[in-house]
Amino acid sequence: MNRNPPMIVILLVVAVVGVRTFAPRFFDRSIVKGEFFSVKTPYGWKVNKDKGKHEVTFISSETDLLTDMPYAIFSIYSEKQKGALFMEDFFPEVITSMQHENGKILETGEELIDGQKGKWILFRYNKPEIAVMTIYIADEYNRLTKIQFVGMLKKFKEYGKIFDEFKKTIKLKGLI
Repeated sequence: MNRNPPMIVILLVVAVVGVRTFAPRFFDRSIVKGEFFSVKTPYGWKVNKDKGKHEVTFISSETDLLTDMPYAIFSIYSEKQKGALFMEDFFPEVITSMQHENGKILETGEELIDGQKGKWILFRYNKPEIAVMTIYIADEYNRLTKIQFVGMLKKFKEYGKIFDEFKKTIKLKGLI
């Protein structure tokens, strides 16, 4: 039996380099996968993932000196609902619920996330002084996805730019 160890080593190196070159996302630890979504973690942020794979929370590394609260928290929650879910019924309930909170609805609108139409609400709480942007998506499979940005008012615009980039990496239909 003729064995050529250098040739086997060369083939293994070529295979590993080829896989790393042509399938880098398999090795990208910044990609976080939930049951129905995947997303890229903002650089330097802490990630908390629930055991059921329904929610992932991303926490900014920068914190407020007085309160030690992070300046921003992003989260994604997605779960298949038991019954039919229609945004035209669900979203007005969200609006009504928010009107009873200690704060004010600043704006509402629509946005596409990974080609899926979502409705969003921007709400400002009085105490603590934070703003919350929440995007709701109900898909044809009765999955409800909630994408949220909670930020301290003094840094909301700054972290809003990071949130905009974060949303671009979200994959709902097929995983990254």
